[in-house]
Amino acid sequence: MSIGGSSRVLVGLIVVEVGVLLLLGNLGLGDFSPWEYAPSLLIVLGLWALARSGFRGSIGPWILIGLGVAVQLSVLDGVPDVVRGAVWPVLIIVAGVLLIVTRASFAGGGAARRSGSRLNHVAVFNSVNDEVDGPFTGLQTTTLFGGAEYDLRRARVERPPAVIDVTCMFGGVELRVPGDWTVHNDVVALFGGVDDKRDDFGAEDGATVSIRGTVLFGGLTIKD
Repeated sequence: MSIGGSSRVLVGLIVVEVGVLLLLGNLGLGDFSPWEYAPSLLIVLGLWALARSGFRGSIGPWILIGLGVAVQLSVLDGVPDVVRGAVWPVLIIVAGVLLIVTRASFAGGGAARRSGSRLNHVAVFNSVNDEVDGPFTGLQTTTLFGGAEYDLRRARVERPPAVIDVTCMFGGVELRVPGDWTVHNDVVALFGGVDDKRDDFGAEDGATVSIRGTVLFGGLTIKD
């Protein structure tokens, strides 16, 4: 499965920016080090994911932004020590508040059969295994050093397209979808990948699902 059009534009802009900074530094036109500002890439990806989701309640993009800000402040020269000491505790507090506000559920491992239209999960150093039976409108899943497996083969999309927001960092997500579903991929994958292993790729009368988000040092697998 290839990168979607809008995601390809984002990746292209990032690559161009890194190249320009390297060129300016090598030409002696300034002290530009793209590696020093590499953590800001997480901020860009988070903002992109938020914009793509219409600034709805997914916690994944906010985790990307928070990590990017924290790491960037830790590596930049000239940042006061008091700021360096406060950034990680503040990040943890904000993450807790976001979990409460977005009503995301922390993964507890194991398997659960669900009957609900929309799911919102966070797996940090953990895993989630979920099966949807009945109406399905969408899914928001965030994995950080964890994994998530979703079985949607019994799900029923009544108002297509169903939207699946994925934020995967140092982990993996597996989606099992009905063979007659049409899947549109708009996932940004950096140092990771999206693998479509389905035997069938949709039917005219099948449901439509849109997958978007970010995969960073991880993988997203789609099966039927």
